[in-house]
Parts: sequence; C-alpha cells; structure tokens
Amino acid sequence: MTASPRTIHPPTLRDADVLVSARSLGEYVDMFGLDEADLRRRIVDCPGGAASAVAEICAAGGDAVAVDPQYARGADELRARIHEDVDRAVSHLQRREVQYDWDVRGGLAGHEEIRRRAAEQMLDHMAVAPERYIAGALPGLPLADDSADLVLCSHLLFTYADRLDTADHVAAIVEMARVAPEVRIYPLVDHAGNPLPELVRSVIAKLKKERLTSRIEPVVRPFQLAATTQLVVERTTNRRP
Repeated sequence: MTASPRTIHPPTLRDADVLVSARSLGEYVDMFGLDEADLRRRIVDCPGGAASAVAEICAAGGDAVAVDPQYARGADELRARIHEDVDRAVSHLQRREVQYDWDVRGGLAGHEEIRRRAAEQMLDHMAVAPERYIAGALPGLPLADDSADLVLCSHLLFTYADRLDTADHVAAIVEMARVAPEVRIYPLVDHAGNPLPELVRSVIAKLKKERLTSRIEPVVRPFQLAATTQLVVERTTNRRP
C-alpha cells in the first residue's frame, strides 16, 4: 500500500483538539469486530494516532498503514505528544470510571499498561517502518483510489460531534470510501458517551445519496458502556469517474 500524490486538505480539526489515542490491536478487534479474514485484508487505520494495530498486523504478516496529521511531527516531538495524551486519557478514565466495563480491560491499572505498551510498540514500529505511518488528515487522504480493502476510523467521527457537523462527517466517510470499499466507524456516541441518533440518521441518509450503503452493527465487547454499536459503510458499485 503506497501513498499517492493526492493533495492533502487542511485537517478539519486542529491537532490540539484531538486526543492522540494509544490502543492495541485487541481493542480494535473488539471495537470493529475484526476476524482473521479481516486481518488478512489491506487495512488503513485513520486516524491512526498512537495505536499499535498497524505494528501488530504487520508483525503477523498483514498489510496495514496508519494515517494521522500528527505523523508530520518530528520523532521526539511526536513521542512527547503521545505520552502527554496517554496521561490525559488515563486521567479522563479515572474521572469517569463508572462509564466503562473494567472487566474488559483488566481494571484501570491493566488498561493503563495496555495504552502505554501500545504507544511504545507503535513508536518502535514507526522507527523501522516509517512508510507505514503517513501524515495526512480527513477529508483529503494521501492514498490512491481503492488502495485498501478496509478503513477503520476510531474515536474521531461522532466522538467530536461538538466540532464536526453532518457535512464534515459525510465528507470524511466519502473520502474513506474512495480509498476502500468498506469503512467501519466506532463509536457512535460523543466523547461524553451521549448517543447521537439524529446525527447518525442524517449521515446515513446523505451517504445513501453518495451511493454508499450503511448499517449499524452491535459491538460484542464494548469497553465504554454507552458505545455498543459501530457504523459499517460499503461501496457496492464501482466508483464513479
């Protein structure tokens, strides 16, 4: 999977507004219902943040890349930002502990260890395989049409519904569907855990006009108690010229 010379549009959100999250492949399996067949597909993680999913997939012989505007930072600056945001994420979880199923992640201490280990694994992999970590931001990904089979979008769309409107969501999803015929988005609640039924319905309706089909699927093992579903978007016809 290689980057294309496609122009990168300015990011929809300022870098400082979006938490650079560190999550493991195990968390991705839970969030997106990934199975062995999925993990053999060409995968794009967008935004990749500090997740170790790409590192773990590639270590197992798979093909994956991550895209994130933070990857434009220098190595030292990126490492500092990631560790700062891991601290922020852990602090957030401590304040809202009752909103999460800790049995899924082994308690707060276990979850913190997962986050920190994921961040280090991602940074180590970036050092030896920088081509797998592409600087770019929605709604203009520097990837060629149909260069992947599956795009995974975690904790950006819907999570930041206070800053992204319906048009922003649609533009981002249409762009991801340009890169791959299937897009999975999780969660469908905002950062406070509030459901967003009106926004989800509006986005689905507008995606239909873009010849994209959408369905809401349950998440088997949600860590965030309110985040029990994901949105699966598919392009069932050839891309229009």
